[in-house]
Amino acid sequence: MFNEPERFMDSKFFFSRDLDQASMEAVVSLLAGLPLQPEEGDGVELMEAKSQLFLKYFTLFMNLLNDCSEVEDENAQTGGRKRGMSRRLASLRHCTVLAMSNLLNANVDSGLMHSIGLGYHKDLQTRATFMEVLTKILQQGTEFDTLAETVLADRFERLVELVTMMGDQGELPIAMALANVVPCSQWDELARVLVTLFDSRHLLYQLLWNMFSKEVELADSMQTLFRGNSLASKIMTFCFKVYGATYLQKLLDPLLRIVITSSDWQHVSFEVDPTRLEPSESLEENQRNLLQMTEKFFHAIISSSSEFPPQLRSVCHCLYQVVSQRFPQNSIGAVGSAMFLRFINPAIVSPYEAGILDKKPPPRIERGLKLMSKILQSIANHVLFTKEEHMRPFNDFVKTNFDAARRFFLDIASDCPTSDAVNHSLSFISDGNVLALHRLLWNNQEKIGQYLSSNRDHKAVGRRPFDKMATLLAYLGPPEHKPVADTHWSSLNLTSSKFEEFMTRHQVHEKEEFKALKTLSIFYQAGTSKSGNPIFYYVARRFKTGQINGDLLIYHVLLTLKPYYAKPYEIVVDLTHTGPSNRFKTDFLSKWFVVFPGFAYDNVSAVYIYNCNSWVREYTKYHERLLTGLKGSKRLVFIDCPGKLAEHIEHEQQKLPAATLALEEDLKVFHNALKLAHKDTKVSIKVGSTAVQVTSAERTKVLGQSVFLNDIYYASEIEEICLVDENQFTLTIANQGTPLTFMHQECEAIVQSIIHIRTRWELSQPDSIPQHTKIRPKDVPGTLLNIALLNLGSSDPSLRSAAYNLLCALTCTFNLKIEGQLLETSGLCIPANNTLFIVSISKTLAANEPHLTLEFLEECISGFSKSSIELKHLCLEYMTPWLSNLVRFCKHNDDAKRQRVTAILDKLITMTINEKQMYPSIQAKIWGSLGQITDLLDVVLDSFIKTSATGGLGSIKAEVMADTAVALASGNVKLVSSKVIGRMCKIIDKTCLSPTPTLEQHLMWDDIAILARYMLMLSFNNSLDVAAHLPYLFHVVTFLVATGPLSLRASTHGLVINIIHSLCTCSQLHFSEETKQVLRLSLTEFSLPKFYLLFGISKVKSAAVIAFRSSYRDRSFSPGSYERETFALTSLETVTEALLEIMEACMRDIPTCKWLDQWTELAQRFAFQYNPSLQPRALVVFGCISKRVSHGQIKQIIRILSKALESCLKGPDTYNSQVLIEATVIALTKLQPLLNKDSPLHKALFWVAVAVLQLDEVNLYSAGTALLEQNLHTLDSLRIFNDKSPEEVFMAIRNPLEWHCKQMDHFVGLNFNSNFNFALVGHLLKGYRHPSPAIVARTVRILHTLLTLVNKHRNCDKFEVNTQSVAYLAALLTVSEEVRSRCSLKHRKSLLLTDISMENVPMDTYPIHHGDPTYRTLKETQPWSSPKGSEGYLAATYPTVGQTSPRARKSMSLDMGQPSQANTKKLLGTRKSFDHLISDTKAPKRQEMESGITTPPKMRRVAETDYEMETQRISSSQQHPHLRKVSVSESNVLLDEEVLTDPKIQALLLTVLATLVKYTTDEFDQRILYEYLAEASVVFPKVFPVVHNLLDSKINTLLSLCQDPNLLNPIHGIVQSVVYHEESPPQYQTSYLQSFGFNGLWRFAGPFSKQTQIPDYAELIVKFLDALIDTYLPGIDEETSEESLLTPTSPYPPALQSQLSITANLNLSNSMTSLATSQHSPASLPCSKSAVFMQLFPHQGIDKENVELSPTTGHCNSGRTRHGSASQVQKQRSAGSFKRNSIKKIV
Repeated sequence: MFNEPERFMDSKFFFSRDLDQASMEAVVSLLAGLPLQPEEGDGVELMEAKSQLFLKYFTLFMNLLNDCSEVEDENAQTGGRKRGMSRRLASLRHCTVLAMSNLLNANVDSGLMHSIGLGYHKDLQTRATFMEVLTKILQQGTEFDTLAETVLADRFERLVELVTMMGDQGELPIAMALANVVPCSQWDELARVLVTLFDSRHLLYQLLWNMFSKEVELADSMQTLFRGNSLASKIMTFCFKVYGATYLQKLLDPLLRIVITSSDWQHVSFEVDPTRLEPSESLEENQRNLLQMTEKFFHAIISSSSEFPPQLRSVCHCLYQVVSQRFPQNSIGAVGSAMFLRFINPAIVSPYEAGILDKKPPPRIERGLKLMSKILQSIANHVLFTKEEHMRPFNDFVKTNFDAARRFFLDIASDCPTSDAVNHSLSFISDGNVLALHRLLWNNQEKIGQYLSSNRDHKAVGRRPFDKMATLLAYLGPPEHKPVADTHWSSLNLTSSKFEEFMTRHQVHEKEEFKALKTLSIFYQAGTSKSGNPIFYYVARRFKTGQINGDLLIYHVLLTLKPYYAKPYEIVVDLTHTGPSNRFKTDFLSKWFVVFPGFAYDNVSAVYIYNCNSWVREYTKYHERLLTGLKGSKRLVFIDCPGKLAEHIEHEQQKLPAATLALEEDLKVFHNALKLAHKDTKVSIKVGSTAVQVTSAERTKVLGQSVFLNDIYYASEIEEICLVDENQFTLTIANQGTPLTFMHQECEAIVQSIIHIRTRWELSQPDSIPQHTKIRPKDVPGTLLNIALLNLGSSDPSLRSAAYNLLCALTCTFNLKIEGQLLETSGLCIPANNTLFIVSISKTLAANEPHLTLEFLEECISGFSKSSIELKHLCLEYMTPWLSNLVRFCKHNDDAKRQRVTAILDKLITMTINEKQMYPSIQAKIWGSLGQITDLLDVVLDSFIKTSATGGLGSIKAEVMADTAVALASGNVKLVSSKVIGRMCKIIDKTCLSPTPTLEQHLMWDDIAILARYMLMLSFNNSLDVAAHLPYLFHVVTFLVATGPLSLRASTHGLVINIIHSLCTCSQLHFSEETKQVLRLSLTEFSLPKFYLLFGISKVKSAAVIAFRSSYRDRSFSPGSYERETFALTSLETVTEALLEIMEACMRDIPTCKWLDQWTELAQRFAFQYNPSLQPRALVVFGCISKRVSHGQIKQIIRILSKALESCLKGPDTYNSQVLIEATVIALTKLQPLLNKDSPLHKALFWVAVAVLQLDEVNLYSAGTALLEQNLHTLDSLRIFNDKSPEEVFMAIRNPLEWHCKQMDHFVGLNFNSNFNFALVGHLLKGYRHPSPAIVARTVRILHTLLTLVNKHRNCDKFEVNTQSVAYLAALLTVSEEVRSRCSLKHRKSLLLTDISMENVPMDTYPIHHGDPTYRTLKETQPWSSPKGSEGYLAATYPTVGQTSPRARKSMSLDMGQPSQANTKKLLGTRKSFDHLISDTKAPKRQEMESGITTPPKMRRVAETDYEMETQRISSSQQHPHLRKVSVSESNVLLDEEVLTDPKIQALLLTVLATLVKYTTDEFDQRILYEYLAEASVVFPKVFPVVHNLLDSKINTLLSLCQDPNLLNPIHGIVQSVVYHEESPPQYQTSYLQSFGFNGLWRFAGPFSKQTQIPDYAELIVKFLDALIDTYLPGIDEETSEESLLTPTSPYPPALQSQLSITANLNLSNSMTSLATSQHSPASLPCSKSAVFMQLFPHQGIDKENVELSPTTGHCNSGRTRHGSASQVQKQRSAGSFKRNSIKKIV
């Protein structure tokens, strides 16, 4: 047994629960179908206010449920001691769930989006409860249409339907009730609204019948019908006005104009009242005039029945029928009387006001019209004049026309037109009419209810229409405060201020910001004062300083006041809770006094200030100067309570905000409190339901008046309340620094009251339920379906049951086709592991209800993040079947649906990025599935790229997307790879539309970089489908190599590695073992440091590591974070040729493969369109891989070269133009061998090369020498020089261009006309100064080639000194031991060679000039010899290595002294072998030269990149005696006055030697050159002064500083000779060179210009190139020639082409190959075969300039020589070449 206290507590608890139960049952009933109606908020939108109210109540019920749960838990712990408690709690819980269901059911629009988050609540019991609520509202048949975005319009539509609703007997209950209760002052508005709405519903006749019936019913007699201003009269008048305006205009306008303007009527008077007659007027005449006019008008009116508007016929017919029932004897008369009284006569009497005339008629006409209207009205009324004597004379006329009038009235009233015949174009429901209806119903709804309840006519209808109306009005909420327009204000024609004009001109009223301001109800008109003046309200707290545009507020006030401010009006200023955030700043406050017209201020009758507070008092003090005009004003009335306001405005006319009035409700007032401050004040403390008011008990001066101040603090602002002692407490208010302190006797009661309202406010605040996005009606099934499916997988049995029941209710409510699998029941046991069941349900619904896809997936994604890991896995399982449905919406014509698909993909992407734990599952389930949907891939990739771009290259987003692309491809490799690669190619194409200097600067760069990362990710395991896309991949690689930040460059390298790896491993392609070997070696080679350098990652240890470095740990993705490595176009050559060899090797095993054609087409497309970032690359690639070329393409390339030169001259972007120039020259170099052998361009390109050399730029000089070398080699292979010297060949081709070439010669100071060979040498000497050893070596090779070619046609030894060869011999003196040994000194013997055994001395040395002395080397182990090309190259024999030259053993002249052998050996010992240096430091040791074994082809290129110098021995004369033509005797002296008789040649020779001395810093070179100069000073004493100036400073320096006797001896000899032969004046001076155009010889041969700008001289080259095109490529269509090559049918040309063209189609890859040394010389073969075979073996290497020469091998051109030297060696077949049988014979 319980003891007594326990029993008492239990009974108290039971009573409390019973009270809760009864209260909740009442609430359940109350909430059924009850839309929430919030009090009018301050600046809060209605829907937002409703949402807040819903949350408040919903939270309250949730708290109650939580209480129930807690008590149940306590019961369980106490062993069920309180037996009846559980039943009570269950019942209470059931009631609460019902209440929540009813609340949600009635307020779905404001509640569902706020409560839906409970479906994912962390508390499972809460979830289960919410499931029950959802199930209930579905079972109750909730109308989800209220969620629609058009819900407001729909509700207004239903309101209109309700008002126009007609009963069974034709009655209109709501409309007639409204007509009976609306005040007469609003009848005009009501008439307009009713006519408009009923007509729009084709129910105007029914409205008129009801209104006329009531009017007729109340009339005493026919004579009083429609005479007063009844509602029926106003409706009739409005109908006549709206529907008859056009008719009246057409009828009366011609008549009135005749009367006013016709000359016959100009001076006519119509006055018939004798008392008003003018003395000069005749009464009879006036009567005739009036009668004449009246007759004219009357006949016009009765003749217009056919024109009478059908709507007005309907009005007249209705009136006729209604009156007939009450007054059958003269019902037609009522029609005529009403029509003239309300319609025709008002227009006749006031035509200007009716809008018929533009201006008022003259007074005499006005008088006549008024008198005429009386006559017409008498005819219509069917009565004669009796009272007015002066009108009686017209009775005869009136009587005569009775019948005519009657016939007219019968005509227009006897038949009613069908509604179809009535034109409703003038009838429409405007927003104004609907809002006016809303306002009329809202303000009169109680009266309407009372009327319907009491009126016997409408009792039959019942309250149902009214209830519907009340519910609708509750949903719509209170109407906006919109003034009813005063129809008189417009006629005042007020002049608006400049402010208003400005705002109107800028259409401010149309702006969204202004419309939003109007909805805040800061200023509005409502009601009238006791004086009858309109009242305006300004609610100060709704204006937020800084948030609301003040000017817009002024404009809003101006527009609201404008209809009224011409008459007296009054303003109520509500200052409740106004503070600093609502203030007007000083400048803004001053505006209020200037923007309104003066009379607007004058017409303010009174301003009522309500709830003035302490802050307002301080504000008025601060702005006292501005507010001086208001101080003490009698029009200013301070109000401190609504009762005092009622003294001026009737209570029902007051429209203060509800929030203001609510402060006066439920007040607890504590008088006689003391507010403690620097000055203590007596106050009253009022505690209401939402706020605390502190009202001063003593008046304070504000604007000169004594006022009570009322400070208001809302519960939400109270931060702390502290009871100090029983008589004192403090109140801490938010945003107020100092707490407020009060004293009162009942402090505890005050504090408790304040704590109570604060607690109530806190309880009303919702928990952090996340607000769901806006839910539309069609979203509901998908949204609830996800909640049901997700919770079906819960671990809680009650939640699973609730979710199952929700699923059942859902399928029933929305007729989801689930094939009878579901049946709702209670007590169902659902196992926890029901994933398969859930997925099967999901699959069925996905197949049967695809229209739910978008909403369902959106909700799945939304709920995913709120779920546990287990439920997330479940969610992925049941989501997947729906993904394939997305295609339906992508193909849809509805853009909104397509955008929603994109939004879903974006959300899935975000989910992928954020859900790290679920990452693998999401990849497999979501993206693996989406990858299989072909039609969706483009949209998916769009979203991927957009997401990656927003994150930026290297971001987590971008990397996750690239990673996800692999999952996407797993389902469909071919499709995804083609889409990704296709997009990359398209984006690269788009860069041409808006080109930028570099690819990284382009707007599309982020997309390109991101796609490059995608391609890298996909390239592993052949997910790029290399078999289908190899040309496109290589195309992309060549454009991206060494581009972008470090990680991207590493990515490009990784892409190449993965592509080659995929070629090796893919199953679609089957390669021979040889091809596989090439691919494997390529893999090895691309991973070597040399290729790291080419890809711009030379400082990287592992490219793979850098490519995948995480962005958050590394800044290598950032464009500004890496040190850019320079990228040379020659590096691109190497990469391209490496890729070409791979492609060609693979193509050998695929007979019909078109890869190369496709790649060529891609490169060609970019090569010939402007794009600074890609065009140079495309030109190089096109040159490297093209198998054929046309004159049109060469012409285009030369045009590009010309344009690039022009660009250098004009624009600032010189660097890009120079790169483009270099690219065109490289392309010409590569393409020249492919030209037809008869092409004149072969010879013309020599001059292009010379022009490029003249630009004096380091990189361009390199490209120019390559073109020159290729040109000479190609022409020699065509045997052009067999019969003619180079001078004859090239000067002949130059003839048509001579005018341009002479200008170029003059500018450079090297005259080809004067001496071709020395001019050419002048250009080439500059090559010795090039910083690259490779270019120096190439220069030496070119000079050797030219030395051979100048003597070739003469069939003499190449070393024979003659006027043509001497230039080249002189240039080679310092670099060729052979030249020095074969061209001896006549008077002095070289001390360098004396007593040195030739067994140890190289015959030919090639020193390399470089800034670094260590690069300065002498080739000792493999002597240099001149390059040999074809037959006739070997023109003489000389001792081979191991023999001693007889000339070398001759002693030196006595006067020069003789160095010791030891000194000489020491001297030579300082010149290390170049090969030795390379082999020790960089190049791998190679054995092929000795053994003849070929090194692996993959290693070949790397060795050559070190610029390894290659030599070729001249075969001995003993081996090839048949080649010896002319013996060079020992008298072959370089400085031979007998051979060089021309002083010009002597001067040029001396200048070349002096120039070499001037610019060399090498002691060895200086010794050689000074020896020859010493000899020259003796041999050519007269000409020697020409070089004095060049030698003076150098000789003076050496004489003063040098201690080396070997160098000083020849210098002394020079000085002695000069002194000995000195002439005064000398015959030949320095200016002598200028006389024949060689003043630039020594200057041009100097170091390269430091300036980055191309010289202005380039303009001459541009003109030269244009002339060259006009001369040698006339009429060749560039476009046509290009088009013809876009789609080549075969990579091989016809067999009948020249040998040059045919061989051009053999393997052109010059990379990854090795040399084979042969002891057999082609020269020993028959001449023609030798030439052919030598053409088949172009030397190949990464650096075309360094060629290793075999001592016995000649060469020939294959028509396409990938080389840098005219000296060629035979080689084995390249791994990437096509099979050539002839090779075996040579090897």
